[in-house]
Amino acid sequence: MNSYRIAHLTDLHILKENELNSNIDVRKNFTLTINNIVEEGNIDLIVLGGDLAHKGSSEDVLYWIKEQLDNTNIPYRIVPGNHDDSLLLAKVFNLEKEIEEGKLFYWDELDFGKIIYLDSSDGSLPMHQLAWVEEECSKSYQKFLLFMHHPPVHAEVNYMDNHHSLQNMNQVQKVMRNINNIQAIFCGHYHNERTVRMYNHLVMITPSTFAQIDSKKDELAIGSHQIGWRKIVWDGSSLTSFVKYL
Repeated sequence: MNSYRIAHLTDLHILKENELNSNIDVRKNFTLTINNIVEEGNIDLIVLGGDLAHKGSSEDVLYWIKEQLDNTNIPYRIVPGNHDDSLLLAKVFNLEKEIEEGKLFYWDELDFGKIIYLDSSDGSLPMHQLAWVEEECSKSYQKFLLFMHHPPVHAEVNYMDNHHSLQNMNQVQKVMRNINNIQAIFCGHYHNERTVRMYNHLVMITPSTFAQIDSKKDELAIGSHQIGWRKIVWDGSSLTSFVKYL
């Protein structure tokens, strides 16, 4: 069985041209990450895990991101974050047919499993998306990968756990607990690398291409300027994953 190789990068927080974000050149960080993914080779899919633009989606910023992705000649998918406008993402990335009830969620089918992309951009995961995941997973014994911006667990990053965690976490966990063929859930939002077990599921959190949050502080503070992306290798039964720091 051939393996499928995914590059997951998240929390770009891109600003307009020549604008720095906390004195960080986020456009440079993004292009550095994209170039590293291309140099890695044998990547079948790039998934952007949310917060593409900083403090509200800007159409010109999103088109710039799209241009960089198109230049890789690697297929890519987009997951909305809390800084994103789902409808604008759908417009820029030609995903308007995937909008339902104002949310951008959809899936890709491989020979050996499915990849599901969810929309938690308002800070919660709506019940109609949870019901859809439950229904899709019930149709098959194949394994599923889920990508969503907000982790459905706490992850020992104090500021995020205490102030910006998934609002309906208990509800999401209750539904996902009974779905046995979710192999892994990939998230961002926390600006840190984490792997957390949620019942029989692994939740893997990918660090930001902007900066990492100080996990010990209860207020927002940068803990590290090191950036990274996650490589995922999956064949429907086995899955390996690691973060590559730049």
